[in-house]
Amino acid sequence: MTWVPPDIGPVCASTQANLTACSMGVLYLSLLQQLFRKPADEQINYEYVINPILGKFGTNNFRRKHVLGETNQHYDFIIVGAGSAGCVLANRLSEIKQWRILLIEAGEAEPEVTSIPGVAPSLSESNIDWKYKTQPDGRTCLLQKGQVCPWFRGKTMGGSSAINYMVYMRGSSHDYDGWAAEGNDGWSYEEVLPYFDKSINLRDYESLKNNDYHGIGGELNVERFRYLDGPSKILVKGFRDKGLPIVDLGLESKVGVNINLSTSKDGKRQSTNQAFIKPIRDERTNLHIITNAFATKILIHPAKKEAYAIQYFKDGKYYNVFANKEVIVSSGALNSPKLLKCSGVGPRDELESLGIPIIADLKVGYNLQDHVTTDALILKFSNQYSTVVNDSKLLNEVIKYRNQPEKKSGPLSSTTSINSIAFINTKGSKDDPPNIQFHFDGRRAAEYMSDPTNYMASNILPVSFYDSVGARPLLLNPRSRGNVLLNKSDPIFGPPLIYTGFFQVQEDIDDLLDAIRFVISLDETEAFKKAGASFDKTPVKGCDHNEWGTDDYFKCLLMNYTATIYHPAGTCKMGPEWEEDAVVDPRFKVHGIRRLRVVDASTMRTIVRGNLNAPTIMMAEKASDMIKEDHRIFY
Repeated sequence: MTWVPPDIGPVCASTQANLTACSMGVLYLSLLQQLFRKPADEQINYEYVINPILGKFGTNNFRRKHVLGETNQHYDFIIVGAGSAGCVLANRLSEIKQWRILLIEAGEAEPEVTSIPGVAPSLSESNIDWKYKTQPDGRTCLLQKGQVCPWFRGKTMGGSSAINYMVYMRGSSHDYDGWAAEGNDGWSYEEVLPYFDKSINLRDYESLKNNDYHGIGGELNVERFRYLDGPSKILVKGFRDKGLPIVDLGLESKVGVNINLSTSKDGKRQSTNQAFIKPIRDERTNLHIITNAFATKILIHPAKKEAYAIQYFKDGKYYNVFANKEVIVSSGALNSPKLLKCSGVGPRDELESLGIPIIADLKVGYNLQDHVTTDALILKFSNQYSTVVNDSKLLNEVIKYRNQPEKKSGPLSSTTSINSIAFINTKGSKDDPPNIQFHFDGRRAAEYMSDPTNYMASNILPVSFYDSVGARPLLLNPRSRGNVLLNKSDPIFGPPLIYTGFFQVQEDIDDLLDAIRFVISLDETEAFKKAGASFDKTPVKGCDHNEWGTDDYFKCLLMNYTATIYHPAGTCKMGPEWEEDAVVDPRFKVHGIRRLRVVDASTMRTIVRGNLNAPTIMMAEKASDMIKEDHRIFY
């Protein structure tokens, strides 16, 4: 059980460009694999076979002090998915000593390599990524191979919180107040705010001065990266020159700019596994964890409409485990609808076409949303601000990070420019909620321009070393909706069919065009002129039939170089029972099915304005209290 890095061989074989990722990527990935491939914390392995004969035998890494208790086929609660929500739920529900909790994860134990902020690109397409792709639709990803885009999702303890870029933000108060106004009692911003505060341990002096924060002593460490490079500062100064105020984006997504907070501690990632599971897994004998266990079906009594067990596949065998109280699905916006549908909960026409007996006819898989953008706007910095290093220096930085004591420093201890974040509203005043968010990820400009598609497909080098950034305007409140369908050739083990639905509504395109106009105007700011920073105005391949700077050119970028930063949401929509497309109620209970909940980003009615990790953790915190209330556990 070790980390297996992405295979960039096929991509590198298909390009004639001189890409650094291809010339030294194998050596770099090999070094990472050698130094960080195994799980941290004494190589702990969670794999326990649920079998009354085998009892509590684990694997070759078995250590008695890490056994979480005698395994058994019956639990009070079964949680499917150890991601941003599942790890929080497992922690909070196992606080009740008389409850027996089972947490099932399809992936492996979290490898140590995930702890390094700067190497986040190396985690995508590795063995801890589901490696999902979108379906071709004739509107998006047109210059990608097969006209499909990757949608990275974490497949390990911690889920996507173990492979994301660690941005901590809560969204806008308007997001949650909107949910409450549409019939979801208990979901106003005022009502969810305590659950944001509950989980975090804020270690940022500037934020602590803000009396609106009360998150001290929680499990999840939140702070700013201590390493901050020159380009990151220039980006913030440029937006300041455009009139944007400095705001605390970790508290609420408002029009403004700042260096954002991160889910990190002393230069290392804080996944939900590290924050919520690691500290308790040896002490709480009522919490059992199974890794490499692929959930195939929720067992639901067809007459009673009551969930009572989970079927999962592991090591070539199927197992059933039974829930005395509830089954909780926390597999994310792509896998939660898939599991529900495979269990007979979903749209009648789709399930009938696949021969799946229908237990509840619900709009599962509908309402898919994400923060769509393009990755083809390149902002270059002068050589003075370039952070590019040669091959030997890069390898030395990896070794240096490994050899540092507990507190890490240097370029790999940060995601650098990615945490320079700005929000704008292209239509209203600065007091209105934003409709655009800007992210900036490090690039090597000449290499990108020589072969944009293969450059991004082989993007495995650290974000810390770059001479330019990709300026990504993210559409925060998309009107277009997509869908997640079962794979007709293999509904259970095949990847879900992801139809993004991007750009079906013209207003979505118009908002992004306005955002592009805004961001390229940074060229005119004093900060950019002083630093020698400017957008590369060479048309990229596939769009060079249009003049750079025209609407047609930017539309071409959106259609051909479509991208997201992987925030899928909405596919098991929360809403009151009378709402036709609602899947769960405001307490996460699946409509029409007893003892079954879905708790993750799939239940968001509308996607929040900002990165989804913190809101998903908040939802799991709130769900945990709801579950305790429903089972009459009070403090």
